[in-house]
Amino acid sequence: MPFGLGSITAILALIVMMLISVADVLMAKLFSHPITGTYDLVESALVFTVYLGIPATFLNNGNIVVDVVDFFASKATISRLKILAAIASFIFLVLLAWNMLPQAQDAYRFGDKKPELGLPLWVLWIPMLAGVCLSQ
Repeated sequence: MPFGLGSITAILALIVMMLISVADVLMAKLFSHPITGTYDLVESALVFTVYLGIPATFLNNGNIVVDVVDFFASKATISRLKILAAIASFIFLVLLAWNMLPQAQDAYRFGDKKPELGLPLWVLWIPMLAGVCLSQ
């Protein structure tokens, strides 16, 4: 399946996390001068990786599934359980988005920033909310 913009962004953020972590360790060990802002950058990239990767996981049915019931339940029952699971996931994602929105508004309103990079925290709420909303 081709990757969407969110998936590509998540992949790029993961690559950035890996490269900056390796570069930071090398700089610290070889030159005793670690890269300033590495922690903030890795933490911010993790937000993109996780939340923009969630919609692709739902789209590809890549969620973790424990198939204990599959061995003794009928196919009709399993189909009903899958529908119930989809409804429960939808309700969870709606509640999650609903509860995330005030936190995002507070981050924007109060102007919170990352300590080393000075990145406004409200910027990180964009991929979080987008990922949760696109997963529905």
